[in-house]
This record gives sequence, C-alpha cells and structure tokens, in this order.
Amino acid sequence: MFSQFEFNGVVKDNDTGTELEKVLVVVKPLRINKAGYYGGVYTEKDGLFSVKTTYDLPLQLVLTKKGCKTKKVRIRDKKTYFNLTLDCEQETIEQIITERKSDNDNDGIINSEDECPDEFGVKENNGCPSLDSDGDGILNSEDNCPDEVGDVDNNGCPWEDDDGDGVLDRDDDCPNVPGEEANNGCPLEVDISNLISKENSIILFQANSHVLNETDKSSISNLAEELKKYSELSIVLEGHASSDGSESYNQNLSEKRANSVKNLLVNFGIKASQIKVIGYGETQPIDSNNTSLGRSNNRRVVFRLSN
Repeated sequence: MFSQFEFNGVVKDNDTGTELEKVLVVVKPLRINKAGYYGGVYTEKDGLFSVKTTYDLPLQLVLTKKGCKTKKVRIRDKKTYFNLTLDCEQETIEQIITERKSDNDNDGIINSEDECPDEFGVKENNGCPSLDSDGDGILNSEDNCPDEVGDVDNNGCPWEDDDGDGVLDRDDDCPNVPGEEANNGCPLEVDISNLISKENSIILFQANSHVLNETDKSSISNLAEELKKYSELSIVLEGHASSDGSESYNQNLSEKRANSVKNLLVNFGIKASQIKVIGYGETQPIDSNNTSLGRSNNRRVVFRLSN
C-alpha cells in the first residue's frame, strides 16, 4: 500500500507579494527507497496550487518559472500548506502586473478574463459583445424574447394580435373580436342602405326572366365596390316572383334571379362565401298581383345584411 501526501499553498513574488501564475510546482523525494511517482502542477492565477505524491518524507518542492529563480523547499514533517516566495526579475513582475490590468477594448473586463479582448463586450457574455439572436436590434441581455423578432417598446417581444384581424392588441379597441383598422380594430356597423342608394336597393326583372339589364349591372357594380371595403360583411340576396305561372316555376325563377345577382357580384371580385341566396317564389309580394304594375314590382331581388 502506498501512502499519499497532498500539499497546498500559494506562490508569490518575494519583493512585491504579487501572486505568481503558471509556476511549475513539482514534488520530489530526497531519497528513493520504494516505488512512487513525481507529481507536478502549475499554479493558478492567484498563485494557488495543490500537488500530490506517493513518496514518503523527506520530500522537496521544486518551483520553476521563467524570469524567476528556481527554488527548492525541503519538507521533513507532515506540514501540508505552504506560503512560498520566488525571487523574480523586476521586468517579469511588471509584465505580470501590466497583464492583470490590461483592458484592450476598455469594456471594464481585463484581458485575462475577456474572451474577446479586442472587442467591447459585457460581463454576462464573458467580455464579448452581447448577442442579438433574433436580429431585431435588441441585444439578448435586454430582450425578453431573444428568439423572436420584437419591438423595443415591448421589451424585444412581438406585439400580440389575439383576434388575428391585423390590428395589434395595443392599438385594438376590440382585441378579442376581429375588426377593421378603420374602426380601431372593432367590427364596422354597416347598414345596407349605406352601400347602395335606396332607389337601387331592389333589382327588378322582366316577366319570366332572370336576365340583368345594363342599369342593374351598374348598380351591382357599385355595390361590389363598397362590399370590397368590408371583407367581414355577408349579405343575403332574396329572390322574388309575381304570381304568373305555377308556384314551383315561380320558386325556381326567384332562385335564378338571386343567383344572377350573386354570379355578377362574384365576377366583380366579391367572395362567394360572403353571399347567401334565398328564393321566396311568389310567397312575399310587396304589391298586388292583380295589376301589371304590381306584378312588375314583385319580380325582384332585394339586398340585406346577413344576421
């Protein structure tokens, strides 16, 4: 069985007391009477060392550093901690002191502790410049969302848009309801009478026809241009017929009339999903079917907003 000794200590310059880094400390036997091994270490920045050996006493510590005189310290008892000094050249000590104070990039972090000694950095990043992982111009050290592009006024995080209407919550008076930018993020309250003039709110048809004339097409074109401003708006096209012909014929004709208007709106760029078609046949007259004028008024398509 081998016994083992461990020696700890600190090495300084004899005249200035400067801690000496990278001093080679080797423990050797004064005489060899059994197997064992030499142990050697380099001192740390603060001059500290810890070295072990399996040789028995007496031993010696041999301290070596360029610019300093080699020193041998005999160990005859079981003392395990040592304060050791070396005689070093003044130039060597001045260089050590200079290196310990040097800060090339003036970031307050000395070169020996600075992983980027020639770039101004921060302590949190070991002397290197702070990172900006998401490229939003806000350094990670100040960015609450370092992996998402954000806004400096929101601590580096993106602004939320809970209702997905394109209006950020910070600017949205109705953040939980899809709305329009023109109405501060709230839905627009639109009356169909605001979209088309009162006199053009009804499209009239010839008897037994679902064909639109040029005047009708112009009115529907105007309606389409207004509807494009309100992508969330849905309308209902109600088709009607006079009592000429059978009920089933008039029902089919009323649906064709409403679909004629819908198809033209779609051609003008309105989404089909915004338009609902209902045919009422001859069941909802607004005038008497006993007169020519009355029947003419009943052959119609009426616009209204979807509920």
